Amino acid sequence: MSQLILRTDNLIITDPALKHEIEHVLASGFRMLRFPDFLEHHFAASYRKLALKNMLSNALYLLGLYLIMGIVVFIQYADLDKGWFPAAYVISGFGLVFINVCARLPSMDRAFHWYTGITSLVILTAIMVSSTTIKDPLAQAGIHAINIYVVIIIYSMSKMRFYNTVVWCHLAGLCTLLISKAVALHYTQFEFQTFFVFANIIGMGIAYIIEHRERAMFLQGLLLDIDKREKDLLNQYLERLSREDSLTGLANRRYFDERLKMEWNRCLREKKPLSVILLDIDYFKQYNDHYGHMAGDHCLIQVARALKKEASRPAELVGRYGGEEFILLYPNIDATQIKNTLIRIQQRILDLAIPHESSLVKKVVTASLGAATVYPVKSLDAEKLVSAADQMLYKSKENGRNGWSSTQLSRYEPEQQSLIQLN
Repeated sequence: MSQLILRTDNLIITDPALKHEIEHVLASGFRMLRFPDFLEHHFAASYRKLALKNMLSNALYLLGLYLIMGIVVFIQYADLDKGWFPAAYVISGFGLVFINVCARLPSMDRAFHWYTGITSLVILTAIMVSSTTIKDPLAQAGIHAINIYVVIIIYSMSKMRFYNTVVWCHLAGLCTLLISKAVALHYTQFEFQTFFVFANIIGMGIAYIIEHRERAMFLQGLLLDIDKREKDLLNQYLERLSREDSLTGLANRRYFDERLKMEWNRCLREKKPLSVILLDIDYFKQYNDHYGHMAGDHCLIQVARALKKEASRPAELVGRYGGEEFILLYPNIDATQIKNTLIRIQQRILDLAIPHESSLVKKVVTASLGAATVYPVKSLDAEKLVSAADQMLYKSKENGRNGWSSTQLSRYEPEQQSLIQLN
């Protein structure tokens, strides 16, 4: 099964490999309110989080509604016998307070559907039992209507899962019948069925509609998030293509030039040295002619890997500058330090021991290097530094290849040069 990549802030799966599976689930309609296992777990967590947020955001509304219902009943039916309704009203109030307190405790989050379900069971039972104790027909009809409204509000505001709702409301009906029989309350079958159907069945229908809608929105949210993920991956890929050489994975010339200008400006501000090394594989055309272009590509990849190890610190960069030419950027390294780096790089190339029978220098792949160092000043530009390194590379080739030469620039031209050749 595909690895699920979760965005922890809203539990959304972002693996593009799941897109077709999610589209299939959305098209199926999920009328039984059940997803495949790989989705159901994440939907349950997401829905629980949504229900908690909904409960907390509607706390004041529920409180206001609770108070208004009490005021209406106790004022409108002040002179009538209200049976056990006052007790049911108090129990409902305690239940709402209990749910809201638990909803504010992170340790209780996983038990949300349990404590809301059990509390709803108690409230529904209290409401239905209290209805049997009202003798006055007018008061009974009015309080029945108010109770039905309260039941519907409980189901819709708590966002109880449909199957949980079915279980708890039937348990509430069973508890009502048992309590009514135990205390000998008058509750005809007609009255029970009327109240149960109009309150609980409607409430279950609302719970079904709400959960079905939330499931559809959850899947649509997944698809939107996957589309965004795919777009981000595409943008990252395009960005990488614009910055990297496709064969070696090194910086391409365009990106190297951008970094060179950036490091030039930084070293100019901080009065730090900046060094550049140009490297050219000796007799590479002959290598391609002798071994073939695939072997030539493999040779370039091996050299690129070796150069990466010599430009691994922050701000250092190695790029492919041309066919068999590489360029390295070294901020904060002066002319003395760059000489040691040149020696290490040349030795790394030799240590690869890549056979090169057509070479006029050695029977393994070698390289010629040129380096230039400068303390950037406003009268110079970065291109001058690269040009000076290119001159040193040309000098290394002139002097038999498989060697290096370096220079340190003044404001206008190279000040000193040196050449070393490894035989």
